[in-house]
Amino acid sequence: MALVVLASAGHAPGTTTTALGLALTWPRPVLLVDADRTPTQNVLAGYLRGERPGQQGLGRLLPALRERRRLDDVLDHEIITLPPLSDVAEPAGFLPGFPHPGMVRLFGSAWPDLTATLAARDEDVLVDAGRIGADGLPPALTRQADLVLLVTRTSLVALAGLRLYLPALAEEAKHTALLLIGPGMPYGRAEVQEQFATTVAAELPHAAAPAAVLSDGAPRPRRFADSGYVRALRKASASIAGRLDATRELIGARR
Repeated sequence: MALVVLASAGHAPGTTTTALGLALTWPRPVLLVDADRTPTQNVLAGYLRGERPGQQGLGRLLPALRERRRLDDVLDHEIITLPPLSDVAEPAGFLPGFPHPGMVRLFGSAWPDLTATLAARDEDVLVDAGRIGADGLPPALTRQADLVLLVTRTSLVALAGLRLYLPALAEEAKHTALLLIGPGMPYGRAEVQEQFATTVAAELPHAAAPAAVLSDGAPRPRRFADSGYVRALRKASASIAGRLDATRELIGARR
């Protein structure tokens, strides 16, 4: 199925919260992967409220590589299930990230194997890659991804940072697009698309209070699953999934 990488050019636009929200509203089976190379374990501490010990995840894949075992033989044991937003929603899988910063450097040579394994899975995979950084994203991720989504706010400061990183990323990736947080604050979709000559795949409102349910594990308001914020997440998920389907049908790839 499809491999989607989400990243930001800085200024903390809410990439992890956005990736989590998309996974929880994705229209078909999906796996969310925390591949942020600045480990924070935000999903474990926030949405899951620290109820999982954090022992599973990317760090447990390194022994398999050293022992020359296939990653797909061990990956399923490291995946946990995210609580759905409603009783009728399908649960999403989640692969936690690095347990400590020192693990990131050790993982350097493992990116190609991990990316190939994720790309071959039967469900769609959303990868939270965090900030791009001076060294860029892991090349295996950007080259293998069906879509690289850059999450950004629409302020001048955020867009200035985006301008620094988007050109190089667009040269590496098959397809890139933007996901706007807070369109019209102050720049809108049409203005951003024109300035960057790229597509805006989806938009989400800047909604701190409802987003805190995902980012900080804040108590859910009544009818949260039917709130405007979650409806916007569903719309964004459907738009991105539809874009992936259209691309794959165009090139004749398997679905």
